[in-house]
Amino acid sequence: MKTPLRILCVCIMVLFLIACGKQETAAAPVPTAEPTAVPMPTEPTAEEAVVEIITEPETPAPTLPPAPAPAETSAPAEEPAPSEAPAPAETPAPSRAPKEGDIAVNFPDYDTGATADYSYQSDEVRIAITVHRESMPDHTGRMLNETYYVADVWVRNIDAIHMGFANGAFDTGTEEGDALAKRENAILAINGSYYQGYMLKDGEVYRKQRQNKGWNSGATGLLYKDGTLKTFYLSSEVFNSDREIKNGALYGWQFGPIVIRNYEEGPGATKYHNMGFKARNILGYYEPGHYVIVTCDNRGDDAQGMNEYMMVDLMKSLGVKDAFNLDGGTSAVLVFMGEIINHPTLRNDNGSVVEGRPIGDMLLFGEPDENGAFVDLSSLTAAKSH
Repeated sequence: MKTPLRILCVCIMVLFLIACGKQETAAAPVPTAEPTAVPMPTEPTAEEAVVEIITEPETPAPTLPPAPAPAETSAPAEEPAPSEAPAPAETPAPSRAPKEGDIAVNFPDYDTGATADYSYQSDEVRIAITVHRESMPDHTGRMLNETYYVADVWVRNIDAIHMGFANGAFDTGTEEGDALAKRENAILAINGSYYQGYMLKDGEVYRKQRQNKGWNSGATGLLYKDGTLKTFYLSSEVFNSDREIKNGALYGWQFGPIVIRNYEEGPGATKYHNMGFKARNILGYYEPGHYVIVTCDNRGDDAQGMNEYMMVDLMKSLGVKDAFNLDGGTSAVLVFMGEIINHPTLRNDNGSVVEGRPIGDMLLFGEPDENGAFVDLSSLTAAKSH
């Protein structure tokens, strides 16, 4: 009886232990919930991973608007264009297409007569005339009162330079300078050589060389188709008219002296001392298309005229490369827009005192049309006086 009882007791104890074990396992979830429940979210499911990938690109999106800002600020970097624009201003584009007869390389793109007493400014011709009244020394140091006119002349094309004869034809007498210049529509004009000797017009010889080689016929001055000025000292230099015409000589005068050659006193410039103090007309040359005309008065105490030494000094001071003396004295006349602007020397004309005298030929500057003829003065509006 004891053995079955013991077996029964053992079974009861086993059941009791099993029952206790179930209670412990039922209560176990409470303590294990604190550490083990938290790690579970750290292992994302496939759905959670998709959500994170979608939401991450959306967060940089707000940072994209600033990105265009640098693109807009880079636009001003294209502003070098204005800095490139001034470059053409340094070498201005021609106002017209080049054409046959153009001679000026450095034709100015500005108003050369802004401070001048008389001025004409166009894209073909620029003339600026200043009047000078000052005391100047002669070769002995004596001071003389002088009145002289300096006309700075630029022409783009050789067609802006003509030679005109009195009454419209060679050797048909003389004519007042203002009438001749106005009829020829010259903006600027000075006396030529008064038929003193060799004369060349438009490449054609109208008078042969004069043999007398005094101060008023000792040199020849020629203007060429390319705008250059060349001089010949007839006492010691060979002058061949045919050769020079083949070389492009267009206009020519026999007079003189050669005041300046290659920036220095010209040959024979001060050889003749009987020239005296007179009114003067001088053609100066800087480069093709750029010239200077100097006219000097001789009217009394305020305008005592110049001799050959003073002419050399004056033209040197103006910086010309070459200069040739044309007929002066009572023939010294300077015409601007059809009006005489200097004060020609007074002379006795059959008992009457008159200014200057009629002349035979003139050097003319004008506004050329497409055919090379001078445009009518009445149509020009670019001239002004101050």
